[in-house]
Amino acid sequence: MRVLFLLVILGALDAVARADESRPNILHILTDDMGWTALSCYGNRDLATPHLDRLASQGMRFTNAYADAQCSPTRAAFLSGQYGARTGVFKVLNEKEPSRAFLRSPEANAALAPEVGNLAATLREAGYTTGISGKWHVANHFAVAPLRKREGYFDNYGFDFAGPALGNGNHEDQAVTAITDDIIGFIETNKDQPWFAFVAHFTPHTPLEAPEALIAKQVARGYARAGTKEGKSTERPIANYLAMLEHLDNEVGRLLARLDELGLAENTMVLFTSDNGGLSRVTSNVPLREGKGAPYEGGIRVPLIVRWPTKVKAGSECALPVHAVDFYPTFTEVAGAASPADHPLDGESLLPLLAQSGPLQRTTLYWHMPTYTTNYGRTPCAVIREGDWKLIHWFGDSMDTTGFTPDDKPYGKLVVGPRTELYHLGDDLGEREDLAADRPKKTAHLTKALNAWLKRTGAGLPARNPDFDEARWWTGNEKR
Repeated sequence: MRVLFLLVILGALDAVARADESRPNILHILTDDMGWTALSCYGNRDLATPHLDRLASQGMRFTNAYADAQCSPTRAAFLSGQYGARTGVFKVLNEKEPSRAFLRSPEANAALAPEVGNLAATLREAGYTTGISGKWHVANHFAVAPLRKREGYFDNYGFDFAGPALGNGNHEDQAVTAITDDIIGFIETNKDQPWFAFVAHFTPHTPLEAPEALIAKQVARGYARAGTKEGKSTERPIANYLAMLEHLDNEVGRLLARLDELGLAENTMVLFTSDNGGLSRVTSNVPLREGKGAPYEGGIRVPLIVRWPTKVKAGSECALPVHAVDFYPTFTEVAGAASPADHPLDGESLLPLLAQSGPLQRTTLYWHMPTYTTNYGRTPCAVIREGDWKLIHWFGDSMDTTGFTPDDKPYGKLVVGPRTELYHLGDDLGEREDLAADRPKKTAHLTKALNAWLKRTGAGLPARNPDFDEARWWTGNEKR
């Protein structure tokens, strides 16, 4: 009888072990302002990123991955699986807009509510232990650290652990090391059960902070140090920025090495990406047009690497367009979870692409940017990509950036009047040839589809501003 009882117990434990193996750990690493060409595996010739390159060689590298043009909308999209047009988080929270601009932007939500940003809660209900460290910025604080002091705050979003690392100007390396330490500690504590870890780095966002030895290394290679006369010129990239990338690469390598040491790498899905394109004032996004804040490819196209040894072929690539809204349905399918019945998803699981078993069902991606970001040369607009075709519609005004540099404020000259641009990305990755006038049927088709999507999602639209003052609009002040 005792032998039979022991066999039953062992059988049950073995079943639990097999169940856990079928539910991999999930490690999501998100960087801040890392452009599409920042990694050497994406073409960076100014710096080698061996650890992230190795990650790409062990998994799948996406060449048409997208985020939103700024951080808050991307983070909200990831945590909710919904576009900003639906959640109302379509701008950087607390970002002030010009009061005398031609259009008055729609009111954005002040924060992403827990019931909307419920990815971690959904994974926790499926049996995952959940942790986060680093940047938050879907509420009135940039960082996780200050908010963790509010009792139950991150528990409401479904996180069991919130790390104390504090960056964004408070440490010499933007807390890259501290965030990595937080997540390694979280993984070590929960290594015997399925876990989801959100590594939300502040770097390489400004201020440009990295260990001095790494900055000096780049200066010695001939790159200008930030804060110098040369560092304020049109020379790109800046030494501090390259040092930040090198430090990040080293710390990602340390985190991945710890997975190996703990024997967890084989059963862990690792996803690495960025929240928007690179900041044009510190780096170049060539061959893409413009950078952070812009609806052009330099503002929204980002690196995306997924490693999952048991499911994803090493060294594979995917050229199909994907978006940050896809991570929610991907992670929930991996975990054997399901989003709440009253929570519609705009994204689609990437598992068919990762397994190379077929395409996605959808053929179209959307962006809603109904606000002003004058430092990046953007006025209210919306974007649709269908296949290789991309349409940008400016609701009431736009910026002519001809002859301007990213260091200029505002970045461009105001042009009043709605405008629509059409590009074929397969032939024109740099978005240099506007085909809207030459392809009226395609322009009309995409415009109709974009307008239908805006209506379907209940998107807030900008309206004419009675206080428009062309001489002072971009400052938002009474005096120039």
